Amino acid sequence: MVSAIEGNTKALLSMALDATAMRQQAIAQNIANANTPGYQAIDVSFEDQLSDVREMLEQGQGVTSAALSGHHPTLVSANPTGASGSGVSLEMELAKLSENTLHQQVLLKMLNTHYAVMSSAMK
Repeated sequence: MVSAIEGNTKALLSMALDATAMRQQAIAQNIANANTPGYQAIDVSFEDQLSDVREMLEQGQGVTSAALSGHHPTLVSANPTGASGSGVSLEMELAKLSENTLHQQVLLKMLNTHYAVMSSAMK
């Protein structure tokens, strides 16, 4: 049971960190192409995919590795379908960058705490 909890926690934190790394690259690409005519801004879809996992937790159910297996961060167009122009606002991208950096720092602290608890339990 403990190994399942440990594995799922580590897997979820790892996927979330992958999403923040991918989002960092997407934001950098958006900033680099802000003045490129016709450029379509990109974003990362991950948190929205976890609605079923969130529902399982809210209902007091355990999260299984099968529930996590289908969730991976993916690049998506940041503009709604049919939107034209680059749609890249440097101010918005910098705000997204700050938010993403904070998310990454929190996830790293959570992972560090998780490993500290596991290390303490092993001792």
